Amino acid sequence: MKNIKPRNGLVAQMSRFVDHFNPGRFFLWKILASVAIYTSLVCWVDLHYFPTTRLTEINAIMSINAVFGLLLLFRNNTAYERWWEGRKLWGQLVNDSRNLAIKISSYVDTLDLAERAQIGNLIIGFAIALKNELRGISTIAPGRQLKNGCHAPSAIALELYRHLKSWRVLKRMDHWEQLQIDTHAKALMDICGGAERIQKSPIAGSYKMLLWFGLIINALAMPWCAAATFHWWSIPIMLLSSYFLFGLELLAEEIERPFDDLPNDLPLDAICETISNSVKDILQYQ
Repeated sequence: MKNIKPRNGLVAQMSRFVDHFNPGRFFLWKILASVAIYTSLVCWVDLHYFPTTRLTEINAIMSINAVFGLLLLFRNNTAYERWWEGRKLWGQLVNDSRNLAIKISSYVDTLDLAERAQIGNLIIGFAIALKNELRGISTIAPGRQLKNGCHAPSAIALELYRHLKSWRVLKRMDHWEQLQIDTHAKALMDICGGAERIQKSPIAGSYKMLLWFGLIINALAMPWCAAATFHWWSIPIMLLSSYFLFGLELLAEEIERPFDDLPNDLPLDAICETISNSVKDILQYQ
């Protein structure tokens, strides 16, 4: 059993919490610093140059904030739907990989250790190849050299089907058993297609640009109204407001690409490790 140091564990948990709670990391802090400086300047100008004539009606600005709130809500819901759909696809990949290994182990019970390792590595390799493909990393399929631009998950699925065909020809399994295994083998490429659809269908850039333009206009206009009522307290108020508004947008930009290697993206490395451990346990090899 590993020795766990409570303090180090707490520090590590706090570090992970900070990484996840700060969408956009340093970029967000640059925005907040700019908002603080700009709001301070507005408060100083308002206090020294407009002591009697001030903007006291903030209903219009609050209405604009409500519109931005609805836009951000739609934006975050859309981004989260993409993240959650990606998670469901990878959860299905775990299930189909396990079922594929279980049925191969049960139906083709004449496989020796080398054959079990070979077929198991193909199943594990598919998950790893799909992860790398989604992240734009070139991979080599087991047993063959890939040409530039070759689709690694498809090459691995092809190798898997060749094994299934050879077992059927050699009568190591019957037709019904082949159909049962084929259900999960086919699902691998279906999952691959679904994940690539998410990756290659980003949210329209014009919509995001419009939302960013609105957020910036809002950050420029709000201090002039807040300064009339809250004076120097406008600075923390604007910082808090900007943190949530810009933070939600930056978080949405991160999770709308769920397959990248960022703190709030899907833990694809851990999922691949789960598939690897499960397949090796089922097929009984290391």
